[in-house]
Amino acid sequence: MYRSTQRAAIVGAIAASALALAAPAALATAQGGISRTCFTVNTCQTDPPVWFPGGTLSVDADVHGTGPAQWVVRRDSGGTVCQSGFAAEDPARSWVCNNVSAGWLYGIVSGGSPSVNIGLRW
Repeated sequence: MYRSTQRAAIVGAIAASALALAAPAALATAQGGISRTCFTVNTCQTDPPVWFPGGTLSVDADVHGTGPAQWVVRRDSGGTVCQSGFAAEDPARSWVCNNVSAGWLYGIVSGGSPSVNIGLRW
């Protein structure tokens, strides 16, 4: 009896942990975003542009190799929303663009060597 009670407590703790971890992931999916990885070139663009409802935009970028790298978020109608330079040697990083107005956006990352990734999320 003691072993089955112990086993039930462990199973319950694992289930509770799984539910706690699933909630933020579901929220991130419900909010929105897009990402793209390009394996054979050192410039990558999210395509097609995505509708951003406005507010705070998070940008995730990762490149490999050495040297300068850059990401930029642009409007489909033209114009740069935000951008930043970084070193290709840096680990994957995230940046925040505040007070971005609604519209169709796309992201571009370039630099380093092939296998680059750009992501936009809100």
